[in-house]
Amino acid sequence: MRISRAITSIGIITLIALLYVHQQIELVKLSYAIERKETKLRDMLDHNEIVVYNIDNLESPSRLEQVLVSKNIDVSFPRRAQVIKSARYLSADRKVEHVRASALEQFGNMLRTIDIFTPRAEAQANER
Repeated sequence: MRISRAITSIGIITLIALLYVHQQIELVKLSYAIERKETKLRDMLDHNEIVVYNIDNLESPSRLEQVLVSKNIDVSFPRRAQVIKSARYLSADRKVEHVRASALEQFGNMLRTIDIFTPRAEAQANER
């Protein structure tokens, strides 16, 4: 009976020791994973700053002017037929405002087309 208790207690202690070692190994793995992700985040933030700087630099009017002058490109305003309007990305709250504004604009256009078929009262003044 004493031997079975000793074996059981040794087994429990061994199991607890193995669980502790496993937990410590997982903590080390997690710390390495966190360190890799923090390094990747820092690299991505640095890259983001570089990209934002490049976009701002490329879109700056002074740089565009320098490029156009250096390539001898003459710029003039486009004619109405040359302009193409495209949708642009709007945030969720601005999207609602944009939809409302376009709905009101469409309603106004519809009223203007109906207005063509209605007689103008002020144009038909009766003199007696």
